Amino acid sequence: MPLLQSLVKEKKFVNAAAFEVDFDTQRDFVKSHSVRWQSTIVVFKGAQEKGRSTGDVDIASIRSLMERAL
Repeated sequence: MPLLQSLVKEKKFVNAAAFEVDFDTQRDFVKSHSVRWQSTIVVFKGAQEKGRSTGDVDIASIRSLMERAL
């Protein structure tokens, strides 16, 4: 997701990493994290989920979501 990739380049997210999970082939992750829809962003701090969003394309709200893990 280009939008997410641009956010992880911001200075405040220097220690963040973004991983793209294929909804159709990486079913173990999808199932274990109860992801029901494609275009879902799940934010973690370590192993703890801090928030999620589905279908969001607003950079400000995605930035806010990511800030929960700081």
